[in-house]
Amino acid sequence: MTFAEIKEKLEKKVELNDWDKSVTAKGSVRWVVFLSFYSINCVKAGLIVKDKGIWYITDEGKTIIKQKNELELLFFIEKEYREWSAAQKTMDKDGVISEEIPDSLVTSFEEIKNQSYEDLMKFIHSRTAFEFQDMAAALLRAMGYYTPFVAPKGKDGGIDIIGYSDPLGAKQPILKVQVKHYDLNNPVPVDVIHNIIGVSKGDMPIVITSGRFTEAAKKVARESNVRLIDGTEFFGLWIQYYDKMSEEDKNRMPIEPIYFIKRTE
Repeated sequence: MTFAEIKEKLEKKVELNDWDKSVTAKGSVRWVVFLSFYSINCVKAGLIVKDKGIWYITDEGKTIIKQKNELELLFFIEKEYREWSAAQKTMDKDGVISEEIPDSLVTSFEEIKNQSYEDLMKFIHSRTAFEFQDMAAALLRAMGYYTPFVAPKGKDGGIDIIGYSDPLGAKQPILKVQVKHYDLNNPVPVDVIHNIIGVSKGDMPIVITSGRFTEAAKKVARESNVRLIDGTEFFGLWIQYYDKMSEEDKNRMPIEPIYFIKRTE
């Protein structure tokens, strides 16, 4: 789930008092700060991972949650975090003691990362299907492909974008791309994968979505060499290739970098 979805569900499941819902001196809701803070412990304990604003429970996390009651789980997470924290104070490979990052700074950085990806996701999901299709074509151009065909409104025969490796389309690979502007609650089904396989006719089939894919879709894609790009990867690629876009393409989703020292969290 995204951080926003987690907050929404917790507000419905957890009874929050006025102090929980109060705002800190820095302008953050108190219980949300606690959520960010203690999620760091869960990451270090190996129960969850965070990738571009989306939180995933790990297989190890699923197993441990089944084996332990709430109190045992709390103690386990605390123990694992303390062991990780102690390891950060050991000598690094250059013989320099690693600097310990204040918990408050880590938490603030976590909030900023979550907010940035939530903003990206909200922006993309506010676009129309054809606007997202144009964004997908813009990304391919930034990656060095030529896009002579971007499907107009109406039937497109299952192909939304054709990408060439050279201006004439004489070199391989030739990309045949289908774009699905879906949200996370509506994953791309396996039928879409079968369709792109049928119309790609030996060229490289790609499916790009603003959401995610069903497990069945991912399985068939692996077996048939179909390249899948979900919303999370799309966000990352947009950031990675943004500087290589034309000004017109940048304006499809303008972003601005803010630089921090990279933390271990």
